Amino acid sequence: MNPPPSKRCDARERPSGDRAGAAPALSRREFCRVSVLVSGALLVETCLPGAARAGAHASVPTAFTPNAFVRIDPSGAVTIRVSRPEIGQGVRTSLPMLVAEELDVPWSQVRIEQAGVDQVAFGDQYAGGSQSVAHGWVPLRHAGAVARSMLVSAAAERWRVDTASCTTSGGVVTHAPSGRRLSYGQLVAVAGRLPVPEAVPLKDPARYTLIGRPTPQLDTPAIVNGSQRFGLDTRVAGMCFASIERAPVLGARVAGFDEAAARAIRGVRAVVPIEADSLPGFGDNNPPPPNGVGVIADTTWAALQGRRALSVRWAGGATGEDTAARQAECRRLARLPPERVLRNDGNVDAAFAAAARTLQATYELPLLAHAAMEPMNCTAHVRADGCELWIPTQNPADARTVAAAICGLPAQQVTVHVTRSGGGFGRRFYADFVGEAVVLARAAGVPLQVMWTREDDLQHDFYRPASCHAMRAALDEHGRLLAWSQHLVNAQRGDFLRWAPPAGASALPAGDEIGTADFPAGLVPNLRLAATAIRGCPVPLGQWRSVDESSNVFVYQSFIDELAHAAGQDPLAYRLAVLGAPRALPYGSGHYDTGKLRAVFELAARQGSWGAALPPGRGRGIAGSYANHSYVAVVAEVEVGPTREVRVRRLVAAADIGRVINPLGAAAQIEGALLFGLAAALQQEITIAGGRVQQANFNDFPLLRMAQAPPMEVHFVASEDAPRGCGETGVPPAAPALANAIFAATGIRARRLPIRPADLKAAAT
Repeated sequence: MNPPPSKRCDARERPSGDRAGAAPALSRREFCRVSVLVSGALLVETCLPGAARAGAHASVPTAFTPNAFVRIDPSGAVTIRVSRPEIGQGVRTSLPMLVAEELDVPWSQVRIEQAGVDQVAFGDQYAGGSQSVAHGWVPLRHAGAVARSMLVSAAAERWRVDTASCTTSGGVVTHAPSGRRLSYGQLVAVAGRLPVPEAVPLKDPARYTLIGRPTPQLDTPAIVNGSQRFGLDTRVAGMCFASIERAPVLGARVAGFDEAAARAIRGVRAVVPIEADSLPGFGDNNPPPPNGVGVIADTTWAALQGRRALSVRWAGGATGEDTAARQAECRRLARLPPERVLRNDGNVDAAFAAAARTLQATYELPLLAHAAMEPMNCTAHVRADGCELWIPTQNPADARTVAAAICGLPAQQVTVHVTRSGGGFGRRFYADFVGEAVVLARAAGVPLQVMWTREDDLQHDFYRPASCHAMRAALDEHGRLLAWSQHLVNAQRGDFLRWAPPAGASALPAGDEIGTADFPAGLVPNLRLAATAIRGCPVPLGQWRSVDESSNVFVYQSFIDELAHAAGQDPLAYRLAVLGAPRALPYGSGHYDTGKLRAVFELAARQGSWGAALPPGRGRGIAGSYANHSYVAVVAEVEVGPTREVRVRRLVAAADIGRVINPLGAAAQIEGALLFGLAAALQQEITIAGGRVQQANFNDFPLLRMAQAPPMEVHFVASEDAPRGCGETGVPPAAPALANAIFAATGIRARRLPIRPADLKAAAT
């Protein structure tokens, strides 16, 4: 039995409550207010641009809840609030590091507190797109710098000296000429009475003592000893549990069920149908849950047994949906003219007509589940005057919106406690599992936890779209790349997620998931990127770790490898020749730097022993990309056995992610992304037959086991740029580096994922 939540907190973490309904006092300045409490604590409140003043907090003599990021108590303890969800990407360490660096406090003195939903104070609070550190880089350093500046001013006032004669270090202000010292705790009462400075200088990076140093994750000890609370560990007084039997066929409806049999199970309290069509709209990019029947019980075991006894009868659904048939249809469409041409540089047709050699290939990628280690779950308590949620979520604001809509409450009456998540990878961005919990908790009238089984998690996911890519290229007599053509055929996640089409269009245009600015766009004179969309596909689709690049990079980094070998050239040298001289190329609303991409290729090759001899049966492959705002290249070394089993012997990655805040955490993210990409490349696939997902657990959707994980090295390019994304950017090059290494070892080109021994045998014949 789990101890109560209040007894299971990390010793370095203070439990927090959500402050929805108690708006902070904020001005419209980007970094603005300081409040003083009677207790003498100093509170620095930092807001994002556009935040509006929403009210004031009353002074509380004995208790204090921070308004934003920083709190310093008279004891000298420093509490830093983390506004982004922790899903394993390390933000509960890296984000406080930004504040602590500018504040000049010992890391051992820092405590962290998970913030609730407060978009006025914090702005966006989602975890996605590998942007948490990038978005916090300026505001969080500024929050620390403002606090430090005010503490210095407080000390200077007490000593009646110039602030320029005072320095800070280790949570202490020192007057250099006299040697006088005051700790931050001794200064908070005075500092709290001072005006907030309009502008404060940030540290010279040469003086950093924390940023850039390997720093263990603050959560690690609690995770190791089992005291860290994840969503499934939530326990609330009087709570019940629920398990849901969901439609096994895509889109099926409940036609009937044996409620009496379920209620006959000891501990079962209620049986509640969930009709997805009856729920209020969750908005675009936030799909509803499938139809189902929930069993509410005193224990998880009773809920599961009651669910098994339901004998639900189902009607309708997409019984004709079949993966093999979809793949055949995609291949057929890929051979036809595309529905839409998205980019058409130069004269592609003329280049192909004049080419010394042309190549073509078809690449295919499967549906993929997220398979986070902690299955979906949510604990909800719905009352007449409000709703309270405990969720491992990537998107707490949308979760609150969904709960408010179902309950018919203002969003301010929904309190969200963001728990630590056992992985997310994009799956926890959605709130379908939150909606289910709210529906059942409202019916139960008590706090209720809806827990998913592993089978639920794999069979009711929002999958990465499957795709088929018809590739063509033209080479001149020297093997140089003259023309490149890509025709993508897929069902688009935007159609399933109900993205709004452009003005004047009745449907989402085809090709939303093709990388129109990705390599080699802008690098080859004749380029055509085109797409055909599969309409009306009932398969639930969504974002998956690294999103589009997880598919696109496999295709174009494998195909460029084919071209290099066809030209009789070294694959690395061929890529570098295509990249050409360093320059900035348009990318979305910004650009990417081909020189930075070149640099990670060269660093990975150098550290990965590129070009060194290998024994028979072994090979090296290389791949790289600009994805999720960062540059990563990977060298994979593989061994392929006589029965075509693949063993990855070594992975070496080079990354340019801007300034590295925590090298230890950043390396762990790249390593985790590489393993994530390898697992998908070697052994993961979701298939559908008769409208039913065929995979159900890790026996048929396996994760990479420890014995399969190769030795890995991660090397960072030294950079003074602002931090960029890290959590996702290692996924895209993993699969093509693997496939290219397999070709180097065997001469067999793997154009379809996952790469299984049987497929390699078939390709060899």
